[in-house]
Amino acid sequence: MFAAPSKTIASCPRRRRAALTLVLAAGLATAAAGCARGEPEVERTEAPRPVRTITVTAAASADDWSLPGEIRPRIEVRYGFRVGGRLLERKVQVGDRVAPGQLLARLDPRDLTPALEGQRAQEAAARTELVLASADLQRAEKLRSGNFVSDANVDRARATVRAAQARLDAAGAQVQQARNSLAFQHLTADSAGVVVGVDAEAGQVLAVGQTVIRIAQQGEFEVAIHIAESDLERARHNPRWTVTLTSLPEQRWEARLRELSPAAEPASRTYPARVTLIGDTAAVAYGMSATVHGSSVGDERIRVPLTALFSRDGQPRVWLVTPEGAVASRSVTPGRLGDDSIEILYGLAGGEQLVTAGANLLRANQRVKLVAGPPPAAAPRSGTATATPRSGAAAATATATTAATTAATVSAASAPGSAPGSAGGARQ
Repeated sequence: MFAAPSKTIASCPRRRRAALTLVLAAGLATAAAGCARGEPEVERTEAPRPVRTITVTAAASADDWSLPGEIRPRIEVRYGFRVGGRLLERKVQVGDRVAPGQLLARLDPRDLTPALEGQRAQEAAARTELVLASADLQRAEKLRSGNFVSDANVDRARATVRAAQARLDAAGAQVQQARNSLAFQHLTADSAGVVVGVDAEAGQVLAVGQTVIRIAQQGEFEVAIHIAESDLERARHNPRWTVTLTSLPEQRWEARLRELSPAAEPASRTYPARVTLIGDTAAVAYGMSATVHGSSVGDERIRVPLTALFSRDGQPRVWLVTPEGAVASRSVTPGRLGDDSIEILYGLAGGEQLVTAGANLLRANQRVKLVAGPPPAAAPRSGTATATPRSGAAAATATATTAATTAATVSAASAPGSAPGSAGGARQ
């Protein structure tokens, strides 16, 4: 009968310790809340944040831009034969300089020589017919003088002579055409220049007009460039062009825009243009890589550093310093992007004090302190951090949470099965 009460009595010390721990934790939480309510909160004033600023001004924009290009001749002639045939030999190579009238290549004459002989035979036959018709006309005229034939016979003989003469003229023209075709088998240069390309080799059968040799005529050097659609308008009105070469970086040439295509290329959607070099071009060679620079002075524009912009809700904004020493954000409309600055189309009028560094760390109406002098190379990090003051309820909640955590730890340590060396063991 008395076994059960003895077991209950044995477990009483552990229950008493757990209850005592919970009561102690509740007391600590109540005391902390009372202290928090009794002590007034100390209001701390945030120090002004140092910022760097500039005064917004409008200045004439220097529109400098560059385009890659390649040195090309002003005129590049593609030479081809006026007749078809087999290429017998080519007299020049790439890089050779040619003079006017110099032989460049020739075709096999065996293709056209028989045709010339055939046209000459037809011309001889037509001449024979003309001689016969002329003799018939003379006899008809003699017979007509003796009143042996009628006038109709004489007219018929005269018509036969004229027809024979026409056939002879046609045969002569065919002979001349055959001679020209034979002469066209020799390809000669029309003007002085340099060979820049060869498109056929000996033994190749060529069609009429097929390109065989490309020759750049001596004269002006040009740079072939391609202008994007967005730069088309300023390219038309650009007053000054200069050209630099990769192989001759120490030299610079003045240039002028000679040609600008009105239609874009289908593949690249850019507009081909040609810029002519002005000055001594003795050191310039075809095919050199070039860079064409354009520069012009535009209207007065406002440009600000890139570091001054930040984004809120997808809208570009800047921070302006108010006369009270605080900052206020303003929405702006950016324009053309530069190397380290950006053009502002709308939002700034000039004269404002603009924050140029730390824009993402500021908030509206925050007080700032203007820093003079150039920005430091590297700003050292502070070793201390300012704690944010808590309200009384927050402090009480944090204290209660800490007390409850401590109580839970003590209860877990006092539970049966704890290690003898753990806190709050069975020896207590």
